[in-house]
Amino acid sequence: STGLQNQLSGVRISPPVQKHTRRMKFIQYIKDSFDELSNHMTWISKEDAQKTTVTVAVFTILFALAVAGIDYVFQTGLDNFFGMFKSN
Repeated sequence: STGLQNQLSGVRISPPVQKHTRRMKFIQYIKDSFDELSNHMTWISKEDAQKTTVTVAVFTILFALAVAGIDYVFQTGLDNFFGMFKSN
């Protein structure tokens, strides 16, 4: 650990911040992000990711079809309802 910790309160005190340019901070941020994603993350297997993606795609299509069906029913019903009042 590079920081100091107050023994009584347990509050962590950050180490002195070095003066970097914005570019250096951004480059360090990118490096830290890649390190976090590659070494400190638990990823699901490729097979699980594919199964989950297919499941989401299927339910998305089913939901879209259900919404389209409900829209068609309401549109047809409203057209027929207002058609009764239309003069020919």
